[in-house]
Amino acid sequence: MKVIELENEKPSLNDVIGLAKDELVVLRQPDGSVYAVSHVDESDVEVELLKNNAEFMKLLRQLSQDKATISLQELRRELSL
Repeated sequence: MKVIELENEKPSLNDVIGLAKDELVVLRQPDGSVYAVSHVDESDVEVELLKNNAEFMKLLRQLSQDKATISLQELRRELSL
């Protein structure tokens, strides 16, 4: 992990991205606020987008509430076993 104190250093965005390819980069503002830059893959981005999609999360909640069950005998009948 690389910590950059922005009070002392003023790296370019390209510099920060270059560092983030190999390790987590933490940027600390003079006021103490902290930000992180890290390499992610497309699936990480998709997960975050879906987690922040209220409609999708509502659908997941509804699906998790489903109490529908089927007996083994019914399943065999449906599958013609």
